[in-house]
Amino acid sequence: MKKQLLSVIAAVALAGGVSAQWFIPNPGFESWGASFGEPTQPQGWISPNILASPLISAQNPTVVSQAGAPDNYQGTYSCKITTASLVSNPDPANIPNTSGYCLTGGVQLVNPYFRPGYAFAMRPQSLSYFAKYTPVNGDTAFCAVVLTKWNAANLNRDTIAVGYDIYTNASTTYSQHTVTLMYNTNNNNLQPDTCLIWFSASSNWAPQVGSTLFVDDVSFSGYVGMDENTAPSKVSVYPNPSGDFTHIDVTDNNAQEVLIYDMSGREVRREKFELKKAEIPSWMLATGVYNYTVVDANNEILHRGKFAVAH
Repeated sequence: MKKQLLSVIAAVALAGGVSAQWFIPNPGFESWGASFGEPTQPQGWISPNILASPLISAQNPTVVSQAGAPDNYQGTYSCKITTASLVSNPDPANIPNTSGYCLTGGVQLVNPYFRPGYAFAMRPQSLSYFAKYTPVNGDTAFCAVVLTKWNAANLNRDTIAVGYDIYTNASTTYSQHTVTLMYNTNNNNLQPDTCLIWFSASSNWAPQVGSTLFVDDVSFSGYVGMDENTAPSKVSVYPNPSGDFTHIDVTDNNAQEVLIYDMSGREVRREKFELKKAEIPSWMLATGVYNYTVVDANNEILHRGKFAVAH
Protein backbone atom coordinates (compact mmCIF):
# COMPACT_ATOMS: atom_id res chain seq x y z
CA MET A 1 0.00 0.00 0.00
CA LYS A 2 2.92 2.34 0.67
CA LYS A 3 4.07 1.83 -2.90
CA GLN A 4 0.56 2.57 -4.15
CA LEU A 5 0.36 5.79 -2.11
CA LEU A 6 3.65 6.98 -3.55
CA SER A 7 2.57 6.14 -7.10
CA VAL A 8 -0.69 8.05 -6.68
CA ILE A 9 1.05 11.13 -5.32
CA ALA A 10 3.45 10.90 -8.26
CA ALA A 11 0.50 10.68 -10.63
CA VAL A 12 -1.00 13.79 -9.06
CA ALA A 13 2.32 15.53 -9.65
CA LEU A 14 2.06 14.78 -13.36
CA ALA A 15 -1.56 15.83 -13.76
CA GLY A 16 -2.32 19.09 -15.54
CA GLY A 17 -4.31 21.98 -14.08
CA VAL A 18 -8.10 22.04 -14.37
CA SER A 19 -10.88 24.44 -13.49
CA ALA A 20 -11.39 25.13 -9.79
CA GLN A 21 -14.08 23.61 -7.60
CA TRP A 22 -14.85 23.93 -3.91
CA PHE A 23 -17.10 20.90 -3.54
CA ILE A 24 -16.07 17.31 -2.78
CA PRO A 25 -17.37 14.99 -5.51
CA ASN A 26 -20.18 12.75 -4.28
CA PRO A 27 -19.40 13.40 -0.58
CA GLY A 28 -22.30 11.27 0.65
CA PHE A 29 -21.52 8.34 -1.68
CA GLU A 30 -25.08 8.34 -3.02
CA SER A 31 -24.19 8.11 -6.75
CA TRP A 32 -22.64 4.89 -8.06
CA GLY A 33 -21.74 3.55 -11.49
CA ALA A 34 -19.26 1.63 -13.62
CA SER A 35 -17.18 2.97 -16.51
CA PHE A 36 -15.86 -0.28 -17.98
CA GLY A 37 -18.09 -3.04 -16.63
CA GLU A 38 -16.26 -3.21 -13.29
CA PRO A 39 -18.18 -3.67 -10.01
CA THR A 40 -20.01 -0.44 -9.28
CA GLN A 41 -18.05 2.26 -7.45
CA PRO A 42 -18.90 5.79 -6.21
CA GLN A 43 -18.92 8.39 -8.96
CA GLY A 44 -16.05 10.87 -8.63
CA TRP A 45 -13.99 8.27 -6.74
CA ILE A 46 -11.72 5.43 -7.86
CA SER A 47 -10.79 2.06 -6.38
CA PRO A 48 -9.27 -1.33 -7.27
CA ASN A 49 -12.73 -2.24 -8.57
CA ILE A 50 -11.52 -1.09 -11.99
CA LEU A 51 -9.08 -4.02 -11.95
CA ALA A 52 -12.10 -6.37 -11.80
CA SER A 53 -13.39 -5.11 -15.16
CA PRO A 54 -13.79 -7.96 -17.68
CA LEU A 55 -11.47 -5.92 -19.89
CA ILE A 56 -8.68 -6.35 -17.30
CA SER A 57 -9.44 -9.39 -15.13
CA ALA A 58 -12.94 -10.38 -14.05
CA GLN A 59 -11.35 -12.71 -11.49
CA ASN A 60 -10.22 -9.83 -9.29
CA PRO A 61 -12.25 -9.16 -6.13
CA THR A 62 -14.64 -6.30 -5.38
CA VAL A 63 -12.97 -3.93 -2.92
CA VAL A 64 -15.47 -1.05 -2.73
CA SER A 65 -19.24 -1.57 -2.50
CA GLN A 66 -22.46 0.17 -1.53
CA ALA A 67 -23.36 -0.07 2.15
CA GLY A 68 -27.11 0.16 2.53
CA ALA A 69 -29.21 -0.21 5.67
CA PRO A 70 -28.31 -0.99 8.40
CA ASP A 71 -24.69 -0.07 7.54
CA ASN A 72 -25.40 3.33 5.95
CA TYR A 73 -24.76 6.44 8.03
CA GLN A 74 -26.92 8.99 6.22
CA GLY A 75 -28.84 8.90 2.98
CA THR A 76 -29.26 5.60 1.14
CA TYR A 77 -25.63 4.46 0.94
CA SER A 78 -22.26 4.69 2.59
CA CYS A 79 -18.96 3.52 1.09
CA LYS A 80 -17.74 0.09 2.25
CA ILE A 81 -14.02 -0.56 1.67
CA THR A 82 -12.71 -4.10 2.24
CA THR A 83 -9.06 -5.11 1.89
CA ALA A 84 -8.57 -7.98 -0.59
CA SER A 85 -5.82 -9.65 -2.61
CA LEU A 86 -5.72 -9.38 -6.39
CA VAL A 87 -5.88 -12.55 -8.44
CA SER A 88 -4.33 -10.84 -11.46
CA ASN A 89 -2.21 -7.68 -11.11
CA PRO A 90 -1.72 -5.72 -14.36
CA ASP A 91 0.95 -3.41 -12.86
CA PRO A 92 2.71 -5.09 -9.88
CA ALA A 93 5.44 -2.41 -9.87
CA ASN A 94 2.94 0.23 -8.76
CA ILE A 95 -0.21 -1.56 -7.59
CA PRO A 96 -0.02 -3.64 -4.39
CA ASN A 97 -1.37 -7.18 -4.52
CA THR A 98 -3.24 -6.70 -1.22
CA SER A 99 -5.05 -3.43 -0.48
CA GLY A 100 -8.37 -1.77 0.15
CA TYR A 101 -8.80 1.90 -0.76
CA CYS A 102 -11.00 4.53 -2.35
CA LEU A 103 -9.79 7.95 -3.51
CA THR A 104 -11.02 10.92 -5.48
CA GLY A 105 -10.31 10.79 -9.20
CA GLY A 106 -11.04 8.85 -12.38
CA VAL A 107 -10.08 5.55 -14.00
CA GLN A 108 -8.90 4.31 -17.38
CA LEU A 109 -8.13 0.95 -18.97
CA VAL A 110 -4.46 1.59 -19.71
CA ASN A 111 -1.50 2.04 -17.40
CA PRO A 112 -1.59 4.09 -15.22
CA TYR A 113 -5.09 2.84 -14.43
CA PHE A 114 -5.81 5.53 -11.85
CA ARG A 115 -6.11 9.29 -12.46
CA PRO A 116 -6.14 10.61 -8.89
CA GLY A 117 -7.26 13.98 -7.59
CA TYR A 118 -9.78 16.59 -8.70
CA ALA A 119 -9.80 20.34 -9.35
CA PHE A 120 -9.80 22.35 -6.13
CA ALA A 121 -8.85 25.96 -5.33
CA MET A 122 -9.42 26.55 -1.62
CA ARG A 123 -7.38 26.36 1.60
CA PRO A 124 -9.60 24.54 4.13
CA GLN A 125 -8.57 24.02 7.73
CA SER A 126 -9.80 20.46 8.00
CA LEU A 127 -11.73 17.59 6.46
CA SER A 128 -14.32 15.68 8.47
CA TYR A 129 -16.07 12.39 7.80
CA PHE A 130 -18.02 9.66 9.59
CA ALA A 131 -16.65 6.13 9.75
CA LYS A 132 -16.77 2.76 11.47
CA TYR A 133 -14.05 0.14 11.29
CA THR A 134 -13.45 -3.60 11.68
CA PRO A 135 -9.69 -4.29 11.58
CA VAL A 136 -8.12 -7.73 11.15
CA ASN A 137 -4.99 -8.74 13.11
CA GLY A 138 -4.30 -5.26 14.46
CA ASP A 139 -4.62 -3.53 11.09
CA THR A 140 -4.93 0.27 10.83
CA ALA A 141 -7.14 2.44 8.64
CA PHE A 142 -6.34 5.96 7.48
CA CYS A 143 -7.54 9.00 5.61
CA ALA A 144 -5.03 11.20 3.78
CA VAL A 145 -5.58 14.60 2.16
CA VAL A 146 -3.05 16.26 -0.17
CA LEU A 147 -3.44 19.71 -1.76
CA THR A 148 -1.05 20.59 -4.59
CA LYS A 149 -0.47 23.19 -7.30
CA TRP A 150 1.18 22.73 -10.68
CA ASN A 151 4.51 24.54 -11.01
CA ALA A 152 4.93 25.27 -14.72
CA ALA A 153 8.50 26.51 -14.28
CA ASN A 154 9.76 23.32 -12.62
CA LEU A 155 7.32 20.92 -14.34
CA ASN A 156 6.23 19.42 -11.03
CA ARG A 157 3.73 20.03 -8.25
CA ASP A 158 4.17 22.18 -5.18
CA THR A 159 2.69 20.68 -2.02
CA ILE A 160 0.36 23.20 -0.42
CA ALA A 161 -0.95 21.10 2.47
CA VAL A 162 -1.17 17.54 3.76
CA GLY A 163 -3.22 15.87 6.47
CA TYR A 164 -3.55 12.35 7.91
CA ASP A 165 -5.95 10.56 10.23
CA ILE A 166 -4.81 7.10 11.38
CA TYR A 167 -6.79 4.86 13.70
CA THR A 168 -6.73 1.25 14.91
CA ASN A 169 -9.67 0.80 17.24
CA ALA A 170 -12.60 -1.25 16.05
CA SER A 171 -15.93 0.58 16.02
CA THR A 172 -19.32 -0.95 15.28
CA THR A 173 -21.03 2.45 15.18
CA TYR A 174 -20.26 5.54 13.15
CA SER A 175 -18.20 8.32 14.73
CA GLN A 176 -16.90 11.59 13.34
CA HIS A 177 -13.22 11.86 12.37
CA THR A 178 -11.23 14.98 11.53
CA VAL A 179 -8.17 15.46 9.33
CA THR A 180 -6.36 18.70 10.20
CA LEU A 181 -4.44 20.09 7.23
CA MET A 182 -0.84 21.19 7.76
CA TYR A 183 0.19 23.97 5.34
CA ASN A 184 3.62 24.37 3.81
CA THR A 185 4.87 27.74 5.02
CA ASN A 186 7.04 28.04 1.91
CA ASN A 187 3.87 28.25 -0.20
CA ASN A 188 1.85 30.74 1.82
CA ASN A 189 0.96 32.73 -1.29
CA LEU A 190 -0.18 29.78 -3.41
CA GLN A 191 -3.72 28.58 -3.92
CA PRO A 192 -3.98 24.83 -4.66
CA ASP A 193 -5.44 23.58 -7.92
CA THR A 194 -5.79 19.86 -7.09
CA CYS A 195 -7.06 17.86 -4.11
CA LEU A 196 -6.53 14.18 -3.36
CA ILE A 197 -8.69 12.53 -0.67
CA TRP A 198 -7.69 8.94 0.13
CA PHE A 199 -9.45 6.40 2.37
CA SER A 200 -7.82 3.05 3.13
CA ALA A 201 -9.06 0.10 5.18
CA SER A 202 -5.49 -1.08 5.78
CA SER A 203 -2.04 0.20 6.63
CA ASN A 204 0.64 0.89 4.05
CA TRP A 205 2.98 -1.73 5.44
CA ALA A 206 0.97 -4.81 6.47
CA PRO A 207 -2.51 -4.80 4.91
CA GLN A 208 -4.79 -7.53 6.23
CA VAL A 209 -7.37 -9.22 4.04
CA GLY A 210 -10.86 -8.61 5.40
CA SER A 211 -10.25 -5.31 7.21
CA THR A 212 -13.36 -3.23 6.51
CA LEU A 213 -13.88 0.53 6.65
CA PHE A 214 -17.25 2.26 6.21
CA VAL A 215 -17.11 5.97 5.23
CA ASP A 216 -19.77 8.64 4.69
CA ASP A 217 -20.61 12.36 4.83
CA VAL A 218 -17.25 13.89 3.84
CA SER A 219 -16.86 17.67 4.12
CA PHE A 220 -14.31 20.49 4.37
CA SER A 221 -14.51 23.30 6.91
CA GLY A 222 -12.68 26.49 7.83
CA TYR A 223 -10.24 28.50 5.77
CA VAL A 224 -6.49 29.10 6.10
CA GLY A 225 -5.46 32.49 4.76
CA MET A 226 -2.38 33.41 2.78
CA ASP A 227 0.18 36.15 3.36
CA GLU A 228 -1.38 39.57 3.20
CA ASN A 229 -0.95 41.68 0.10
CA THR A 230 2.39 43.51 0.22
CA ALA A 231 1.44 46.09 -2.39
CA PRO A 232 -2.05 47.41 -1.54
CA SER A 233 -1.51 50.56 -3.60
CA LYS A 234 -1.85 48.46 -6.77
CA VAL A 235 -5.52 47.70 -6.05
CA SER A 236 -8.40 50.12 -5.57
CA VAL A 237 -11.70 48.88 -4.09
CA TYR A 238 -14.64 51.28 -4.08
CA PRO A 239 -17.11 52.10 -2.72
CA ASN A 240 -16.36 50.19 0.45
CA PRO A 241 -18.80 49.21 1.84
CA SER A 242 -21.20 48.94 -1.07
CA GLY A 243 -24.76 47.74 -1.51
CA ASP A 244 -25.02 47.67 -5.31
CA PHE A 245 -21.66 47.15 -7.03
CA THR A 246 -18.10 46.92 -5.73
CA HIS A 247 -15.46 48.08 -8.22
CA ILE A 248 -11.96 46.62 -8.16
CA ASP A 249 -9.30 48.39 -10.25
CA VAL A 250 -5.74 47.10 -10.65
CA THR A 251 -2.53 48.41 -12.20
CA ASP A 252 -1.02 44.96 -12.79
CA ASN A 253 -1.15 43.96 -16.45
CA ASN A 254 -1.20 40.27 -15.50
CA ALA A 255 -4.43 40.46 -13.46
CA GLN A 256 -6.89 37.97 -14.96
CA GLU A 257 -9.65 37.33 -12.42
CA VAL A 258 -10.80 38.32 -8.96
CA LEU A 259 -12.16 35.58 -6.68
CA ILE A 260 -14.54 36.48 -3.86
CA TYR A 261 -14.82 34.41 -0.66
CA ASP A 262 -17.09 34.72 2.34
CA MET A 263 -15.58 34.59 5.82
CA SER A 264 -15.95 30.80 5.99
CA GLY A 265 -13.66 30.52 2.96
CA ARG A 266 -16.37 29.53 0.48
CA GLU A 267 -15.99 30.95 -3.00
CA VAL A 268 -19.13 32.98 -3.77
CA ARG A 269 -18.19 34.88 -6.92
CA ARG A 270 -15.50 35.37 -9.53
CA GLU A 271 -15.21 38.06 -12.21
CA LYS A 272 -12.73 38.66 -15.04
CA PHE A 273 -10.83 41.93 -15.40
CA GLU A 274 -11.52 44.02 -18.49
CA LEU A 275 -9.18 46.95 -19.03
CA LYS A 276 -7.86 46.31 -15.50
CA LYS A 277 -11.34 46.74 -13.98
CA ALA A 278 -13.76 44.25 -12.44
CA GLU A 279 -17.27 44.83 -11.14
CA ILE A 280 -18.71 42.73 -8.31
CA PRO A 281 -22.54 42.69 -8.02
CA SER A 282 -22.72 43.36 -4.29
CA TRP A 283 -26.50 43.34 -4.44
CA MET A 284 -26.26 39.56 -4.94
CA LEU A 285 -24.19 39.09 -1.76
CA ALA A 286 -25.37 39.04 1.83
CA THR A 287 -24.35 41.86 4.16
CA GLY A 288 -20.93 41.15 5.62
CA VAL A 289 -17.17 41.20 5.04
CA TYR A 290 -15.60 39.37 2.09
CA ASN A 291 -12.06 38.44 1.07
CA TYR A 292 -10.91 38.97 -2.50
CA THR A 293 -7.96 37.41 -4.35
CA VAL A 294 -6.60 38.73 -7.64
CA VAL A 295 -4.98 36.03 -9.79
CA ASP A 296 -3.18 35.88 -13.12
CA ALA A 297 -3.85 33.50 -16.03
CA ASN A 298 -1.93 30.73 -14.22
CA ASN A 299 -3.98 31.19 -11.04
CA GLU A 300 -0.98 32.71 -9.25
CA ILE A 301 -1.88 35.09 -6.44
CA LEU A 302 -1.15 38.76 -7.25
CA HIS A 303 -3.07 40.65 -4.56
CA ARG A 304 -5.41 39.99 -1.65
CA GLY A 305 -7.66 42.10 0.50
CA LYS A 306 -11.11 42.65 2.02
CA PHE A 307 -14.25 44.63 1.30
CA ALA A 308 -17.63 44.99 2.95
CA VAL A 309 -21.19 44.71 1.69
CA ALA A 310 -23.95 46.66 3.43
CA HIS A 311 -27.60 46.71 2.33
